[in-house]
Amino acid sequence: MRIAMVHWAFPPVIGGVESHLATLCPALAARGAEVSLLTGSIDGRQASGTWEGMPLVRTPLLDLNRLREGQGTGQLHAAVRREILQFLESARPDLVHAHNMHYFSATHLNVLSGWCREAGIPLVLTAHNVWDDGLWRHMCSRAQAWDRIIAVSHYIEHELLRSGFASERVAVVHHGLDTERFRPQSERVRRLIRRRYPALAGRRVIFHPARSSVAKGSLVAIAALKEIRGSIPAALLVCAGAGAIVDWGNVQSAELQEIRQVVRDAELAGHVLIRSFTWEEMADLYQVADVTIYPSLYEEPFGLGVLEAMASGSPVVVSRSGGMPEFVADGRTGYVVPQGDPHALAESCIGLLTRPRRAALMSGLARRAVLNHHTVTRMMNGTWQVYQSALADQDGANAPVAAVPELAVAGGRRDVMAVQGEPSA
Repeated sequence: MRIAMVHWAFPPVIGGVESHLATLCPALAARGAEVSLLTGSIDGRQASGTWEGMPLVRTPLLDLNRLREGQGTGQLHAAVRREILQFLESARPDLVHAHNMHYFSATHLNVLSGWCREAGIPLVLTAHNVWDDGLWRHMCSRAQAWDRIIAVSHYIEHELLRSGFASERVAVVHHGLDTERFRPQSERVRRLIRRRYPALAGRRVIFHPARSSVAKGSLVAIAALKEIRGSIPAALLVCAGAGAIVDWGNVQSAELQEIRQVVRDAELAGHVLIRSFTWEEMADLYQVADVTIYPSLYEEPFGLGVLEAMASGSPVVVSRSGGMPEFVADGRTGYVVPQGDPHALAESCIGLLTRPRRAALMSGLARRAVLNHHTVTRMMNGTWQVYQSALADQDGANAPVAAVPELAVAGGRRDVMAVQGEPSA
């Protein structure tokens, strides 16, 4: 099967979708698929090459940090059409799989869906997010353009259905991880990693792997740290996501200034490290994190960084947000706290930092949950089933998406996967 992937960004740009693609594409190739990717540029430059053997084309016309609708719509449409057609004619796909192209740009969707319709090629979407604004409502009017839609969580599925997407076309496929790349390491390896990051020496590391922003809970984390340091003076908050990200709306710089000002006002300079980490470095940070937090203030679509921490053996504390409670079982594989509640976040972190046996037991259960429900193979198999359903339905008769057995939850519950064992106090 030849698969043409399309997304706005790819590593070294860091984010959940980018990490997902860097995991899924090699897995599909290992199954025998020929995968090509059209993605956004780096620093506005057109480029082509390969990534782990996958043909890769980068174009400014998919760079959301630079691209804006309205800069001569007719001219933009023509340029986007030329770029996409050139890529698709080179890839000769049996199926096109776009990621988060149900938002941001009607121009791109029009070109992509038009080509697929004329060529008789299925068009598959993975929805990694949902929004609530005029553009979102406009893009939802094009919901029928997609032959199949993969939702990364039941939360996203619910929001898509509520916004007019047809239930028979939607399947939930949770994220999966390379559980060898993200796995607990020996104490010797962890000591070696710490040596590469001198700022972590002698500190109890609280790692916030999300994009540094207000929506991702950076200010909540800082407020919680002030309380945590009353019990654990060595606590250090490490905030990632200050570098290469998709910065839709160009808000990152202003938000980083605000976050740094809050750190200064709270007299926490020296106790908060805000910097960027590469996709390769992120795996190291989970190894030295005494606890990983994800206190999002908005409804998190999934929270891939949390899953990476769980697989790596770092105990987690998350907000009750979007899809995260689907895979973090409160009190068993992590703690789930109310959104926007720094005191609850601080209490849970202090509990994990001061009760190592409980933290270790919860981490072990979390690792087991990932191995049972969130491997690359499970994600790839679920995605493959969606592909097969779409290919079998090229005549336009919308057959229901086949169930993905490994995503089923006992008793019909869709929120938290059952995990055997309860940590004791």
